Amino acid sequence: MLKRPSSRRRSHPAEIQINLVPMLDALVTMISFLMYTMAFLSFTMIESPLPIVSPETNQHQLRDRPLQLTLTINEKDLLLWSPFDLIPQRTIQNKQDGQPDVLKLHEALIAIKQKFLTENKLILVPKGVTSYDTIVAVIDAAKALEKTDPIIVIKNEKTGVQEQAKTLFGEVVFGNLLGGDE
Repeated sequence: MLKRPSSRRRSHPAEIQINLVPMLDALVTMISFLMYTMAFLSFTMIESPLPIVSPETNQHQLRDRPLQLTLTINEKDLLLWSPFDLIPQRTIQNKQDGQPDVLKLHEALIAIKQKFLTENKLILVPKGVTSYDTIVAVIDAAKALEKTDPIIVIKNEKTGVQEQAKTLFGEVVFGNLLGGDE
């Protein structure tokens, strides 16, 4: 005799419905929270070219003993120096409020530029505790030529014509990007 088939096989599985409303509420809340917090974040960037390492260019540059004007930003002063001792080392003390004396720095850089007319690079070495505002103020003092500054005349290598310089040291390279404070 045959048994009657089981009712389990004939029953259709019940559809399970997941309530997505709480999940969508959490997602909307997270997205709005992320959008609001991004409005308060600000990113600042100082563009600086990376030093190029090439054995051929290094040998050529070392033969001519370049200036390699270096400006070290310490907590209490600024230090202008050259690794090949082409200029005397100069220390510029900060002002009473602890900010660097950018006017004295600018005057010192003008005097150096008048001696080395073709030099356009300044190597900046800030310490780790140096604030962003201090770095920007020093870079501005090193790049900009004011209307009251003496006229600096440079020969254009492409045209051979004497032209007035528009910047002091227009190419600022950070010298301690990979290393720490020493």
